[in-house]
Amino acid sequence: MFRVSVVLGSMFGDEGKGHMTDVLCNNPKTLNVRFNGGAQASHTVVTPEGNRHAFRHFGSGTFLDVPTFLTEHFIINPFSYILEREELINSFNLIPMEYVHPSCIVTTLWDMYINQAVEEMRGESRHGSCGLGINETVQRSNIQKYKITVKDILDNNYIKNKLENIQKEYVPLRLKEEYGLCITDLPQEYQNLLNDDEIIEMHLFYFYEFLSNITIANYEIFEMFDNVVFEGAQGLLLDQNNSEYFPNVTTSNTGLKNVLDILKIINYQGNLEVYYITRCYATRHGVGLFKSEIDKKPYSNIIDLTNTPNKFQGCLRFGYLDFDTLSQAINKDLLNLTFKAKINVVVTCIDQLDSVVKYIIKNNIHELKKDDFISLCWNVLKDKINDLSDMYLTNGLTRNDFFKYKK
Repeated sequence: MFRVSVVLGSMFGDEGKGHMTDVLCNNPKTLNVRFNGGAQASHTVVTPEGNRHAFRHFGSGTFLDVPTFLTEHFIINPFSYILEREELINSFNLIPMEYVHPSCIVTTLWDMYINQAVEEMRGESRHGSCGLGINETVQRSNIQKYKITVKDILDNNYIKNKLENIQKEYVPLRLKEEYGLCITDLPQEYQNLLNDDEIIEMHLFYFYEFLSNITIANYEIFEMFDNVVFEGAQGLLLDQNNSEYFPNVTTSNTGLKNVLDILKIINYQGNLEVYYITRCYATRHGVGLFKSEIDKKPYSNIIDLTNTPNKFQGCLRFGYLDFDTLSQAINKDLLNLTFKAKINVVVTCIDQLDSVVKYIIKNNIHELKKDDFISLCWNVLKDKINDLSDMYLTNGLTRNDFFKYKK
């Protein structure tokens, strides 16, 4: 029986899931599983040798030559996939191995263009989207006539006909019914992109390139490995069912749900080890509710090369760590748990703290010296989180900077 670990973000994403996944994948015969989200979720890994990459379509164990499996809950973006694969080859001489479930839904360029055009037109009311068409892909896929899966793109004639229907029928229908717009209402740049005469051939080219570099597989693939690491995308507060933060959430289950559904399908009989990840301060990239937000970086040593400003999400926002928000999110997710599991919390970026650390409990800001704050993390979280077993810390960027907190 293979061993299962699950890595989940506890807040708004960007907590260090890539770092933790890289740690867990440093084992023989490991499979790295991406089970939600899509190319909008980038997870940064820095190796002890200094290689650095933000993984999107590939698991964060890729630097360790660990293969990735994209389950049916992952949203495929062939255009992003090809660019990233080329970057891994050219920058690191690394040819990644990827297995893909045949039922994965596939993003089109129209999904991305509609997403980007509408988000730009919202101006100050934008939702904080990454512009990669995640929600647009999900909504289109709810209509069988226009849904595209990996299995569909194996048939060239079938998929060409479906692409023609999307361009001619679906795009104007979607714009009108969801947004009250015509194509001619969009910025000229997006009008040109949506009506491009070569867009269907472009899709077919990227679909073929994608298929030629992946292996289609079902869940039986797990039996080939001794260690299976499920790598979640984004964070618990961005879950699609989190009404408190709607509409600034993602169209995805960001917690345990998808993992548990998969393990039930394969009748898994083992135990789980779950790692909930949080920074030692809070961040959010994109607009939306952020209860503990402050107007600047909380600590002078914070450096984030991944979450750079962009026109869709703006700048990375910062706040103090709110222990009540953190523990409530984790406990809510644990209500889904149907397997015996060991529950862990990982507090990342300890090296970025100043000598005095601020944090929030019961809506009040407190402060402690750094060493006392780390002890407080364990004492507070073990009381607030159901059945918490252990706490781990990261004191740097690589897998060598990961260690278990000594109680």
